[in-house]
Amino acid sequence: MNNIFAAAAMLASQLGAPLPEVAPVAVPVPFAVEVKVAKIDLGASSYVSASGTVSGSAWLQCSGGQNGSGWMNGSVNLTGQFTVNGPDGARGTIPVSGWVHLSGSCQNGSGFVNGSANLSGSGTLYGRDGRRAGTVSLNGTEFINQHASGHVWINQYANLSGYFTASPSN
Repeated sequence: MNNIFAAAAMLASQLGAPLPEVAPVAVPVPFAVEVKVAKIDLGASSYVSASGTVSGSAWLQCSGGQNGSGWMNGSVNLTGQFTVNGPDGARGTIPVSGWVHLSGSCQNGSGFVNGSANLSGSGTLYGRDGRRAGTVSLNGTEFINQHASGHVWINQYANLSGYFTASPSN
């Protein structure tokens, strides 16, 4: 900017125009600009727990047959739907699944089998306003002790725990 004033003063002097004592100085004027930034919730994750029922069935045959003693074992696929209540009223239904390997002694075609089921699930929770609040991941182990006589049907109540991770909000 000062170069422009100097050039103007030199041109004015060549034309014979009177020059000011001091050349004007340009002073920058500060200004503010509003910038919108996406709001991200702090404390974006929290502990959650959920309860529900997992179910499944399978055929487990006694190695001793219908009139003897023996052993039976097999795996059962378990599934369920767990309602999860998250922070600030977030809520959702999360599909849960897992496997359990059952084994035990049997006599005359039936007996008690047991094993530990490894269960997990994940899904989305929604806020009271219907918007996506975040995701939840659940897992846990549940002990199964069940009577089996050829066919085993499991309908087991389970408690799982995990973490809720909030979605960024605008």
